[in-house]
Amino acid sequence: MRGRSLPPRVADFGSLHETLLISGVATILVIRTQLWLTNYPELGGHGLHIAHLLWGGCFMLVAIGLLLTFLGRPVRRAAAIAGGVGFGFFIDELGKFITQDNNYFFRPAAALIYLIFIGLFMLARALQRHDSFADRDELANAVDLLGDAARHELDEPSRREALALLDRADPADPLVAPLRALFERAETRDAEPGRLARAAARGRALRERLIAWPSFEAAVCLLFIVWAVLCAAGTVRTADLSFLNVATLVSTTVSSALVAVGVVRLRAGDRRAAYRWFERALLVGIFVTQVFSFVESQFGAVFGLGVDLLLLWGLRAAHSSARGVPAPAWGT
Repeated sequence: MRGRSLPPRVADFGSLHETLLISGVATILVIRTQLWLTNYPELGGHGLHIAHLLWGGCFMLVAIGLLLTFLGRPVRRAAAIAGGVGFGFFIDELGKFITQDNNYFFRPAAALIYLIFIGLFMLARALQRHDSFADRDELANAVDLLGDAARHELDEPSRREALALLDRADPADPLVAPLRALFERAETRDAEPGRLARAAARGRALRERLIAWPSFEAAVCLLFIVWAVLCAAGTVRTADLSFLNVATLVSTTVSSALVAVGVVRLRAGDRRAAYRWFERALLVGIFVTQVFSFVESQFGAVFGLGVDLLLLWGLRAAHSSARGVPAPAWGT
C-alpha cells in the first residue's frame, strides 16, 4: 500500500535529515552565544523589535524556493542547510509562544527544544532503519542521478551508485535496461578530492594508528571511568533532594553501572560488547540525563552535551574500525 500511495523517496534522505538537524542545533547555539556576548540587543528601535523568528521564516522560504526551482543533489543539500538554519531561528523562540508574557527566557524552554530535536532525530533514524526502499524508489533515484549526466556533472562514484540502484530495481521494468546502458556509456568527470576529503582521509589514517596503539583499550577504559566519576560528582554536588536532582542521580547511576559492565567486558577481551555497553551509557546520558541538565541549567548544559556527543562519535568510529578484530585481555 505504501509503494502505491506515497511518492518515491530520496536515497540519501537520512543524511539530508541529519544535515537539517545539525544546522538547526548549530544555529540555536550561535544565536544564544551571540545574544549573550552582545547583552541581548533589540533590532529595530523606536518601539519596533525584529524578532529572529522572522529570519527563520526567510531561511525556510529560501529552502522551499531552492527545492521548487532547481534540480540536483547539491541543491537538496543547500536546502537542508537553509531549512535547518531557519528552523533553528524559529524554534529558539519557543519560550515566547508557550507563555502568557512572551518570556524568551522561560526556563523549561531549553529542555523542550532539546526534546524536540531528540524526537526529530529518533524519527529520522527510525525511518532509516525500519522502512526499506521499494523497487520504484531505487529506479527513481537512478533517474535522478541521470540528471548529473545531462549536466555533465556525473562522476565515477555517482555512476557506480546509479548502477547499484538499478541492480536492486525490478529487472522486469522496461526502464531498467535502457538506463543501465545510458550509465555504462556516460562520460564521467574527474573529481579530485577536495580539502575536506583529504582531511577526512588523514583523520581515518590517524584513527587506525590510534586503535592499533597497544594501550588503546586501557585508555578507553580509563576515559569512561573518568567520565562516569565526573558525571556522578556533578550530580551529588548538592544535598537538595528535588525531583531534578533525584532524576539526574538515578540516570547517572544507570550510566555508571553500564560503564562498569563495559569495563568488565573489555577486561575479558570482548571489545565489541564493551563498546556496546559504553555506547548505552552515553545514550542514557544524552537522552535522559541531559534533559534534566537542560531544565536546570538551560543552555549552560551545552558543554556537557558536547562532551557526550564527542565521546559517542569517537566510540562509534573506534567500533567501526575495530569491528571483527578481537581485543586481547589486559590487566590480568
